[in-house]
Amino acid sequence: MSMFVKIARFICAPYFEKRYKIGCLAARVVTQTLYRTQFQSVGNRTWVKKPSQIFNPSNIAIGKDVRIEAGCVLYSVSKYAEATYDGRITIGDGVFANNGLKLSAVSSITVGEGVAFGYNVFITDFDHDYTDLAIPILATPLVTKGPVSIGKHSWIGANVFISSGVQLGQHCVVAANSVVTKSFPANSVIGGNPARIIRQFDAQEGAWVTAKA
Repeated sequence: MSMFVKIARFICAPYFEKRYKIGCLAARVVTQTLYRTQFQSVGNRTWVKKPSQIFNPSNIAIGKDVRIEAGCVLYSVSKYAEATYDGRITIGDGVFANNGLKLSAVSSITVGEGVAFGYNVFITDFDHDYTDLAIPILATPLVTKGPVSIGKHSWIGANVFISSGVQLGQHCVVAANSVVTKSFPANSVIGGNPARIIRQFDAQEGAWVTAKA
């Protein structure tokens, strides 16, 4: 498509579409200039639009062609209470995140290439240790069951929560409002609170089949 055609289409586009495209362009300019100097790495054509909070960006690596909509929180924990951490966040190429994505890591969160997130997804690899009743909850140490990884080309629906230690294989689909507390294999549709397998892809049949109860 020629530049002339692109300009003509932009001029003829509805107001709100123009506004969105201008916002994306502005986010790309800011990301590729200012943010790129702060993050561990930022790939070409990537943009992060109006983030809510970003902590310790030198521990955050973002691939190319990534689009992160407004209101994201990328929190690499370096210190909490009296403890120090080295949280790492890695976002692969071609990831799309709708508004309100929140990633919080004391260990590691890895998002594979081509993953898509719905609105208000929260992924964390830690929790507060509530067991000692004498310690106020905000002063308790952070505990983790291990790193979190989301396999490539997965779809994470709106309002999903994924907790520490969860490993999702590639091509997983997580239904909206699910609470994921354990790992699931590749090519699975999961949902619920707590999440369970609903369907899986059967390679022999070449079709998605309902999981056995």
